[in-house]
Amino acid sequence: MKTVNINRILMYTMIALIAIATYMTINSYYTQLAIYEEKEIFKLDCIARAVAYKISGEEYTELIDKYPSKTLKDEAFRDTSYQKIYQQLTGAVKMTMLPSEMYTLTKDDSSNKYITTIATDSYQWLQELPTSAGLDPVYNSGGMIGRFKTGDGTQYIGAVGPIQNSNMQTVGALQVNETFDSFLMRAREQIYRNIVISLIFISIVAILMFISVKSILTRQNKLALEKIELENMRRELLANVSHDIRTPLFSIHGYVETMLMKKDSLDKDQMTKYLETTLQGTQRLKTMVDELFELSKLESKERKLNLEIFDLAEVVQDTTSGFQVEANQKGIQLKTEMNDRGIKVNGDIALIDRVVNNLLSNAIKHCKNGDQILVHVSKSGQHALVSVKDSGSGISPEDLPHIFNRFHKGKAEPGTGLGLAIVKSIMDLHGTSCTVESKTGEGSSFSFRLPLA
Repeated sequence: MKTVNINRILMYTMIALIAIATYMTINSYYTQLAIYEEKEIFKLDCIARAVAYKISGEEYTELIDKYPSKTLKDEAFRDTSYQKIYQQLTGAVKMTMLPSEMYTLTKDDSSNKYITTIATDSYQWLQELPTSAGLDPVYNSGGMIGRFKTGDGTQYIGAVGPIQNSNMQTVGALQVNETFDSFLMRAREQIYRNIVISLIFISIVAILMFISVKSILTRQNKLALEKIELENMRRELLANVSHDIRTPLFSIHGYVETMLMKKDSLDKDQMTKYLETTLQGTQRLKTMVDELFELSKLESKERKLNLEIFDLAEVVQDTTSGFQVEANQKGIQLKTEMNDRGIKVNGDIALIDRVVNNLLSNAIKHCKNGDQILVHVSKSGQHALVSVKDSGSGISPEDLPHIFNRFHKGKAEPGTGLGLAIVKSIMDLHGTSCTVESKTGEGSSFSFRLPLA
């Protein structure tokens, strides 16, 4: 598993999110604009049909027949039929409150052109329509024209309603137009409001995605780094174990080979000395193998707790007594301090004994002639507290965060470095932990707690 460049991936993620948000915003804008345009044209179609329905086809035809020339527009303006239709158109414009124009038109069959008759924006009569785009399909039955341009380049949207007589024959048409700019101005207000709401939602989703991606990448990087660290520790273990095993093996091999070569010339004292040295080498090998095997069982959860209620002070006292001879031989003062007697806890007595054993062994290893080791047992609230404090060499600041890691040991230290890892695994099984305080040259203090029974 390789580590990843989190910042680079997060940057790419942010760019991708911005690109998606930009695309969605633009696409949303044009999609909503098309929807609003279609709705607006449909509204114009409904208005055109409703107003055209109110215009009498017979009255409209009679008006055109009565004033067949645009030169008669003044007479047409004064006609009551003209005024009636004009009032219907202007009233509809005011009622709908749309920035639109309405006009009636008719088709000149001889020239196949469309002629406007009555309009809301100006007085006109029989004027040729500047543009007839989209009129042919909808003139007879009405319908939506859509978007179109006039001769001056102005864009409109429009719809047509048929003017029919009592026989349902189309005698003219009513066209309703709205400039596209005025429609666009009103539509944009609503579209922008919708886009802002969408962007807020997208931003929230993007932030959550960003946080999620960052969390996943951080966790992945952490796992990768842990795996690299574990692999480095494994290699270091192999190197340390190989070295530590090779030393007693060479010693055993050397003495056994010497005894075989000189078996006829060695006296009893020499033979005994060689055998004792060989025995010490095998004991060191056995200790290493036992520690590796024990740690493997603890970490794999193969070792189950044999819980029982026992006197913690008594167990600590017995274990400490077992180190008294070794401490005296090194000139180390080993003392116990029991503030409370009869401290009952619920735990695995064999494993707790091993914890105290490893902590004392570690303390003696780091002490020299004249140093002191104090083992303290007391009650602390609802827990029993055990501490092993020494005045030895202490632990360096760079080693302190790693001393409970498996395979870790300080520079130039003997052994496999598994003793404190075993302590940590045992404490983990008991649902508690072992803590340490240390200063280089001033000694160390290891403590652990167990709940009272």
